[in-house]
Amino acid sequence: MDVGRLHCFVVATKGGDVLYERFFDRFTELEKAEIRAAFSAASGNVRLQYDDQDFIAPYKTARFAFIPSADTVFYLMGSGEYDELGLVEILRVIISVLKDVLGKAPSAALLLDKYARLCLVVDEVINEGLLEAVDKEAIKKGIKGKAPWE
Repeated sequence: MDVGRLHCFVVATKGGDVLYERFFDRFTELEKAEIRAAFSAASGNVRLQYDDQDFIAPYKTARFAFIPSADTVFYLMGSGEYDELGLVEILRVIISVLKDVLGKAPSAALLLDKYARLCLVVDEVINEGLLEAVDKEAIKKGIKGKAPWE
């Protein structure tokens, strides 16, 4: 029985420029471009003026969720046990921990300036396509030992 996977995590600006992306499955460059296009098309069809409002959309046999925050949009695609509600909760955990670690809402400029922190947070939450941790304190404790800025 397939329990499912998280296939990719992307952070982009509301204008569509990708700031960070991590694919947890082997996709061809064409498939990656199709996924990015699906993310862009879905977020282009909704008004992104409301921060922290979640949206969901299907993609082939998977589904994805996205949440706008400041001038960025966080996307997560999954299948199997990672249904729409699960994807939204994972995104909310990532955004919440980033707000705590960065000290304010994650904007494009702040994420690029503190790129290492973004990478560490994502690595603590998602490990090779599987959910690793969702407890904020455990995530912050996990990145503290790896944090080059400490």
